[in-house]
Amino acid sequence: MAEGYRHTCLCESDRLGNDELYALVAGAVRHGRGEAQQLFATVTPLLIAFYEGQVQAGRIRREDTGSLVQQAFRALYQEQAAHDPSFPFRAWLIEIARSTLLDNLGHRGADAVATADALAGASARECHEPTRAT
Repeated sequence: MAEGYRHTCLCESDRLGNDELYALVAGAVRHGRGEAQQLFATVTPLLIAFYEGQVQAGRIRREDTGSLVQQAFRALYQEQAAHDPSFPFRAWLIEIARSTLLDNLGHRGADAVATADALAGASARECHEPTRAT
């Protein structure tokens, strides 16, 4: 599944920058369906690549990826107003994908709890915050 998206995810010549991605999110929220479809087409390959890694790691089933992509996209759309645009877009997107995965695993029972606990380390935002000297 990820093979078809490899070129899209890794080709830097066509890759949108942080400001362009945030403008796309803002346009989707302000202008509606057409921009939302463009945003979905832009972020879907990144989300699929993330969830495909989770399939390969044995954390989720392949048939769960479509639902998780849709849930993560809804979360992106809903959380955009509260997000700091100086934070890297792709890191924010992966943080949303990870959070969606943890929520999904949390509803599955005891076996998934161990996986969720393993994934519940520091968030991307915490990893990017500067360390303060004491």
